[in-house]
Amino acid sequence: MIPLLLGSLLTIAIVGYIYYAYQKVSYWERKGIPSIKAPIFTGSLTAIADPKVPWSASLRKYTKKFGNVWGYQEGVRSVLVVADPKKAHELFVTRFEEFQKQKRFPLIETSAEDPSAHLGMTWGPRWKRLRSIVAPQFSNQSLKKILPTIRDSANHLVDHISKNGEGKGFEIQRYFQEYTMDIIARVSMGQQGSKQFETDLVPIMKTFFDRDPRDPIFYWASAMPVFGKYIRMGFFLVMSLVKNSFMRAVSLIENAVKERKEQRANGASSNDKEVADYIDLFLDAEEEIDFSEEKKQNFKNMHVKRHLHEREVIMQLLMFLIVGFDTTSNSLAYVSWYLAKYPKILKKVQEEIEQVCGDEELTYDNLNELKYMDCVIKEALRLNPLGVFVSSRVAAHRCEFAGVQLEEGDSVQIDVFSIQYSKEIWGDDVEEFNPDRFLNLTADQKEAYLAFGAGPRQCVGMRLAYLEQRMAFAALLRKYDIVAGPETEKELQLQGWTTMSPKSVTVQIRKRGME
Repeated sequence: MIPLLLGSLLTIAIVGYIYYAYQKVSYWERKGIPSIKAPIFTGSLTAIADPKVPWSASLRKYTKKFGNVWGYQEGVRSVLVVADPKKAHELFVTRFEEFQKQKRFPLIETSAEDPSAHLGMTWGPRWKRLRSIVAPQFSNQSLKKILPTIRDSANHLVDHISKNGEGKGFEIQRYFQEYTMDIIARVSMGQQGSKQFETDLVPIMKTFFDRDPRDPIFYWASAMPVFGKYIRMGFFLVMSLVKNSFMRAVSLIENAVKERKEQRANGASSNDKEVADYIDLFLDAEEEIDFSEEKKQNFKNMHVKRHLHEREVIMQLLMFLIVGFDTTSNSLAYVSWYLAKYPKILKKVQEEIEQVCGDEELTYDNLNELKYMDCVIKEALRLNPLGVFVSSRVAAHRCEFAGVQLEEGDSVQIDVFSIQYSKEIWGDDVEEFNPDRFLNLTADQKEAYLAFGAGPRQCVGMRLAYLEQRMAFAALLRKYDIVAGPETEKELQLQGWTTMSPKSVTVQIRKRGME
């Protein structure tokens, strides 16, 4: 009798879930919204989850087909895609409290009480607390303190690049990956001195970003989010046993934090290190936290206690490692390709460096005066937006957005690629590389530039990213021209899913004045 009853209940549950998944597949169709036709359970993942076709480029393809408002399914999760800068501003800024939470991958979705969450994975009172601790680390005052470290890493970068010699094509992105990782390791993980090409951190993180999103476990988590917590636990248990790239990165950070705690217990001072890094700053804020009580607080009027749970210390450092490595190195690679392809723009950047910096040491103040270099970097990011996956939000309750009735838990994804390629906003030369457009942006163009997001959740490390790039190019272009050679790509081949990167950027260097 009991086996029959259990079997009946299981059958009812399975049939019920199949019906629920079927309803989700037709979710947007029933609302009258154009959408990608999708199979049951996996939804539209098979159409857009291809690392050989950048995810952001896939969105643009369907926006051209469906218009500025359309939908798709990530498993059984409904996602509304919007390619309108006004609506993006509404989502990120004016209606921030209704759309605080970012859309996350099923395997890294966390609860409000999960200690293993970083700033990008949280929302509500917890996000506000973490932001109050993390954001000051990227203020002008804080960045000035770590500038000598960034400058030293940039000098090592130039030394390594110079070893390629002149007239030889080489893949420059690899050097930028070492450079950005070097800075992160020094200011976030306690590494002493530059160790470019001496550690395995870059290969570890490359493996992480090159992961194929069509992994069966990813599909399973997307199809059955109700079991997401347990799938996630099992996934990370297996990954810890096989020591995959992600878990190796976590282990490195855990060991760095453990070592620093031991040093502090033995009386070591932050003055003993080349820079007061983020480990010490976060450990100073370490304290036990009652997450269940925190989430009950009123978001607007809460008293923010600037404390971090022990596990949160590790996760904030992991966030810096993940978001600061791939995006900034990709941006540097994009800019290098454009400078090689447009020698007149290269010359203009070099003239600005000479005029502003001269032969003096590169300082925070003179780097911030490199306005035309900023235009070049921003134009490269307009044409090649990076981590646009984070330009998404989740509806906190039932509401209307972009003329569509959303249910609690529905996601909104802003199609940054389409917005930054809009002729109506940027002009008929939208496909061309033209940094001058950033010298006099219109109000609409400022609103449509979303390379780092917008609103309260705008990328917290934006200033650091720009600073790293200004420093790298100022140090390199003082000595060398970046030039195109026979091996230089005619067009960039883009790839990736969570971030969009060039498959390769092959250039040459030439000493200044050797034309």
